[in-house]
Amino acid sequence: MTDNDTADQHQAGQPRGPGVSGPDSSAPGQSGADSSAGTSALREELHALQVQATDPGNTAATRFLAYREAAYIALDLRDLKAAMEHALNCLVWARASGDGRSQVKAHVTLALAMMESYDDAGAQREFGVALTLAGAIADDRGVALVAINTSHFELERRNYHQATQPLLELLHSPSMGALLEPGAQQLWEIFHINFVVSASETLLAGTAGVSAAAHLPEIERQLAVSAALLAVRLEDRHTLNLLDTAALLDALTRHALWTGELTVARTLADEHVQLTSNADFPLLYGRALLDRSRVSAHIGDLENAILDAGRAVGYFHAAASELWEARSREQLAAIYARAGRYREAYETQQEVTRGVENLYRDYHQQRALVRQIAQQAREAEVRAEALAEAALRDPLTGAPNRTRAMQVLADLHTRARQDRPSAVALLDLDLFKRVNDTFGHLVGDAVLTGVTRLLSAELREQDLLARLGGEEFIVILPDVTAQQAETVCLQLRDSLQNASWETLAPGLITTGSFGVAVLDGGQDITSVLMNADRALYAAKAAGRNAVRVTAKHADITRKMQPYL
Repeated sequence: MTDNDTADQHQAGQPRGPGVSGPDSSAPGQSGADSSAGTSALREELHALQVQATDPGNTAATRFLAYREAAYIALDLRDLKAAMEHALNCLVWARASGDGRSQVKAHVTLALAMMESYDDAGAQREFGVALTLAGAIADDRGVALVAINTSHFELERRNYHQATQPLLELLHSPSMGALLEPGAQQLWEIFHINFVVSASETLLAGTAGVSAAAHLPEIERQLAVSAALLAVRLEDRHTLNLLDTAALLDALTRHALWTGELTVARTLADEHVQLTSNADFPLLYGRALLDRSRVSAHIGDLENAILDAGRAVGYFHAAASELWEARSREQLAAIYARAGRYREAYETQQEVTRGVENLYRDYHQQRALVRQIAQQAREAEVRAEALAEAALRDPLTGAPNRTRAMQVLADLHTRARQDRPSAVALLDLDLFKRVNDTFGHLVGDAVLTGVTRLLSAELREQDLLARLGGEEFIVILPDVTAQQAETVCLQLRDSLQNASWETLAPGLITTGSFGVAVLDGGQDITSVLMNADRALYAAKAAGRNAVRVTAKHADITRKMQPYL
């Protein structure tokens, strides 16, 4: 998988089967889903992704991508429980990867899963988190991704004017340029599709209101531009997959209704139905039928409008999409009434009412399910964080280990190259083998734990005491001079020497030798540690229980913040 943003918007009822561009595919011109790429093929692909996502040998980034695509496919299959689980795991592994852009995408994926589960508040919250994060890390494509999917959210709720607002804001923002970057072609295309749909429906409704009046000229201008771009794109339909072609036909049909080109609208609607009729996706075909029913009603062909709307009801029912089943019945009732068939209109409207009641029950069931899955994900995330923390800790003493010390040194080395030096001291407990030989290894282990606790209490919050192994420790002191580091190590030496170990073993005394070096950016970390090791050798050669500073830094002081 490559990391671009093709098809980063989940189009409800417009699934991604094999050969259709997924959120990280770079081949939007593949052959597309057809009758052989139906729900069974999607289930096979979902199983393969689940195997990839749960493979502990894969990187966090790979598992993030697999869970993300699995969430989208589960949505296409209307398995909302699985979609929510995969979306939450997608977020967990995006965080584990440490990549901010992946986290933006994961929050968007979670928002889309919540949207399909009727959790609008949760979806809006996740969109907000994604937008804030994208802004914080200057991720222009992430900002565009959030805007386009927020528009999709409003479109699915038939809030057409609201759907134009994030697109207009994106159009005038620097982030719009991200849609012209390599790999963003399909996201660019979806921007124009969403704009054509939302703007056409806003203008058709004629109820934009006072708040929209000032934007109507701009909406009309951009609508003309976006529709023209989509028309050109549709001319190249032999290179498009089913999803892309269906979305283009739907958008351009709505635009033709707005412009009054009813013959064009009917031709486009017929092609949309024909395109989806052989695909094993009832929800996709049902929406095409419902769109053509609407065109027929505009033309005045009420019998065909009734026929298509009735067939759409059946396909939405087969797809277990109660929301779209209720919407199609609502449209069918309106056409019956317009045709003077009032009894049928009344009975159909009663079915709408029952469908809405079912939706209401489903909503509460989904909310309960979401809370359950979210709790499971939080517990899994806590476990993952605990395991990650444990990997950076010494199992005996609980002190940070060598891996953690090297991470901190790498950060301080970067700061040192910006003229913010720090100090490093290697500590070796003197003659520690005698402790083990005289008092036993259990006492020796207790001494190591006690030393860790004793010395850590002497240090500042920003300092670090880590165990390198055996009786060897490292003390890392950010933003101090060699002279200040020497003073600190003398204090630590005295604390060790004066500590009482009588409760462990009468007569036990522990001392330590320290070698200090400065991390000033002039040398790499390995060289600095070698300098500290030479200073430690000098401290032991001087009789142990001593502190020595690398000769290069012994007489150098810098004007820095005092050690507190």
